[in-house]
Amino acid sequence: MVSLAGIPIRGAYTQLKTSRMNTQQQTKYSQSKKIELIVQQLNSLPTLPAVAARLLQITVRSDTQANEVVSLIESDPSLASRIITLATRANMGISRSTASLSKAVVLLGFDAVRNAVLSIKVFEALNRPEYSVDTEEFDRVGFWKHSLAVACASRMLISHIDSGIDPEEAFVCGLLHDIGKLAIDSCLPRSFARIVQITESSMGNIADVERKILGLDHTVAGRRLALKWNLPEAITESIWLHHQWVQGLPDAVQHQSVVQTVHLADVLARRMRLGYSGNHYLPESAETVAEALGCSATVIEQIARQLPEAISQRASLLGLDDIDPDALYHDALSDANSELGRLNEQLRLKNQKLTQRSRYLDLLCDLDQSLQDEQSVVDVCGVICKLWFELTGCSRCGVYACTNGDLVIEGAVKVDENEAPSVFLVDRTDDPQADDAAEPLMENLTAGFAVLPVGSSHYWFFEQVAPMFETDATVMIPLRSGRDTIGALLWQTNQPTDFYRRQIREMQTFAAGAALAVRQAHKQEQQSRFCEQLAQSNAHLQKSQQELLQKRSLAAVGEMACGAAHEINNPLAVVVGRAQLLASKEQDSQRKDTLETIADNGQEIADIIRDLLEFAQPAEPVPAVVTVAELFSEAAGSLSELTRDRGIEIQTQFDDDLPELVIDRSQISLALTEVITNAIESYDEPGGTITMRAGYNELEDVVNLEVIDQGCGMDEQTLQKAVGPFFSARQAGRKRGLGLSRGIRYIESNGGKLHLDSQLGRGTCVRIALPTAHVSAAQERAVS
Repeated sequence: MVSLAGIPIRGAYTQLKTSRMNTQQQTKYSQSKKIELIVQQLNSLPTLPAVAARLLQITVRSDTQANEVVSLIESDPSLASRIITLATRANMGISRSTASLSKAVVLLGFDAVRNAVLSIKVFEALNRPEYSVDTEEFDRVGFWKHSLAVACASRMLISHIDSGIDPEEAFVCGLLHDIGKLAIDSCLPRSFARIVQITESSMGNIADVERKILGLDHTVAGRRLALKWNLPEAITESIWLHHQWVQGLPDAVQHQSVVQTVHLADVLARRMRLGYSGNHYLPESAETVAEALGCSATVIEQIARQLPEAISQRASLLGLDDIDPDALYHDALSDANSELGRLNEQLRLKNQKLTQRSRYLDLLCDLDQSLQDEQSVVDVCGVICKLWFELTGCSRCGVYACTNGDLVIEGAVKVDENEAPSVFLVDRTDDPQADDAAEPLMENLTAGFAVLPVGSSHYWFFEQVAPMFETDATVMIPLRSGRDTIGALLWQTNQPTDFYRRQIREMQTFAAGAALAVRQAHKQEQQSRFCEQLAQSNAHLQKSQQELLQKRSLAAVGEMACGAAHEINNPLAVVVGRAQLLASKEQDSQRKDTLETIADNGQEIADIIRDLLEFAQPAEPVPAVVTVAELFSEAAGSLSELTRDRGIEIQTQFDDDLPELVIDRSQISLALTEVITNAIESYDEPGGTITMRAGYNELEDVVNLEVIDQGCGMDEQTLQKAVGPFFSARQAGRKRGLGLSRGIRYIESNGGKLHLDSQLGRGTCVRIALPTAHVSAAQERAVS
């Protein structure tokens, strides 16, 4: 089985799968532990007050007497007063002067009294616990107003949805539907403050934020608290399921009508902005929910009109300050206006952001349209500089690129609205401060995209490029391509760097596009240089191939000549020797002349063989210091008789301060003599001029010798064959044709080169490049 790092593939997959499962299990375990800790915090909340707990116990019995309920309530004078107030306001035929607790209990009934007591005591238990830290984020007074609005709406709606349900039961279910929020705020005030803050900023569903931060929402927390307090099942289900879609409740829910009514009342109260719920998510309208429950829109409108007055009547029962219906309307309207203002402000900021993004998008489009094929890096920098100048309205702007990764920097600056950007090139290779400035410059540019102050690392820009820029008022953004910082965009502004924080993403997008354009221009320049270098390399390769072919040809001829010479020399020596011996003894003059002719021609053959051996195996050069004047004088002097007979004038042109040469004097002199001889023979008629001149090539550190004539010249075919052995352009009386080829062998063995340039009918120029004494000494040291 194939294995990976010593583990079989199947085993590696199993381990990976197991690792993922373990990670998921650990996440689930951590989440469950977190929820468990939160539940423990909920369990630490105070229990339901004794009066409410006892009342729940006795009111569920069928044999409970009214006097038992009255005696229990009388133990709490404040509670008794509120129950009497509830009865007098319920239009049951009793007045405040004739009212008593016993009458109120009988007229209201056990269920209404139980629900009223439960509402009051739960309100007191969770309103302002001494152990809870008050937070500024959660408005408890506004929350109870919202809860009271839901309770009143539920009481008014229940008869239209399910007439068999006691309105007071619907009231208490609506009043306690969000106690989970109070529970979380009481035991985890800081976490709940964060939840409220996030919900307010995102205008979202508070339950989603609660689940994300705590692992459970207020409906689950409220259900846990209701179970702990042993509240009636209708209240528990309303707390737990009041956010569920009314038609999506399962059949197992025992009190669907109450839960659905509380859901509709919550939607209506939040739409009317009555109180503060902390939840901004409203997926459907009250009319839509009412229609699903068989309740008409007319009923919803009627209840909405009556709701503020109903809230005002019930407020004092729960210990809230008297609520004026007009004030409630005013608060709701004010809250709606505030919300509308906030939404308008958000819309304004979004429009401003969209406008800003549109400007940068247009800027990118302008950049794309302004770019052209084959543009250089500095041209692209000029385009970027011009566009940024127009966008920001700055007084001065500059863009630079250092795409080679070295200290050669190129770019453009724009300092006048009516003038085009000017380009610049700064070579900091020899700048002693460049090494010290490069590291902080790159560190500054790679610290993360931001609008940064220029700093001292750009002193070169202010000193060498744009001294008119104000250092303290100039900021910059980096131009990045991938992970590489390839330059920067600088501009002069009166704004601080924090001013650009809101548009930093748009600036980063444009900077990325600008960097891409600079990188593309750099790639095109590289490609263009590569093509030029490739063309030069091809030309050099072609020349090298020709030289190599020539050298191989000369080497082959040399090997052949060397082998043939050894084979011919011995029999030729016998022939020449015997011919000379016979000629010395011969008395017949005619026969003697014949033998001497044989000997002379044999000697000529021996000379040819000697020349071939010298061409095939030239002697090793013996370098010596020679001046150009000595070399010219020796070569011209050896041909003085020939030039005099042919009427040729030799002129020399060279400076006295030419470097000395380190060469084999005799070999180079012989080679130069052969070149001059060919120049003399290029004149078909007597007369003519040959110019010998020399110059120093400082770049290659060589001395160039030139022999120029205005003779017959050579055509292209003859020029290609001229350096080959055994070639001569003269057919009658031609020599062996080894002179120039042997001279080339001498020149190359001394480290030089020979180049022919000729045109038919216009003359020939022979250029010989020879190493100077400095080069030869360096080569000698390297060899040694």
